[in-house]
Amino acid sequence: MAVDWADDAPATETAWTRLTAAERTTIERIDAERLHRERAGMSPRFADRLLEPQYAVRNRFRLWEHLIRRLEQDGLGDGYLIDLYFNDLASRDSLGTILEAHPELAAGELGTLLTSLDRRFDAATDFDGGAERRRWTTRFESEQLSPRWSRRPRTLPWEH
Repeated sequence: MAVDWADDAPATETAWTRLTAAERTTIERIDAERLHRERAGMSPRFADRLLEPQYAVRNRFRLWEHLIRRLEQDGLGDGYLIDLYFNDLASRDSLGTILEAHPELAAGELGTLLTSLDRRFDAATDFDGGAERRRWTTRFESEQLSPRWSRRPRTLPWEH
């Protein structure tokens, strides 16, 4: 089933209409580098069919907003596993890395969008100091993690 991003990530879709030509060019360059990395891990037969990166900048924002909307609605559902949550947090962290590397993006619409989404994430989750994360894995060292890794959904879907 295809996702209607206008309904599911409206803030992201609105922000994308406001990007300047220079911001779009920067994002295209970032996405081209990402596409190259994603294709490098595939067989040539599949790599040739990948036209845009799965983790394009826009898609990462969409996925972050999608998670937040589901958290706000307390609707992660039984199929949402802890590894998916970790993946969503890592994807969000990559957005921070991108904006740090491209201050012109951070100073514009995308910086505003990310700040707004992060506030919504904080409001829709509970601080637990990373206890839930540590319960499931020791893969991540806390000093390497953003503060979001110390937050958990109010209702834990992986507990059902």
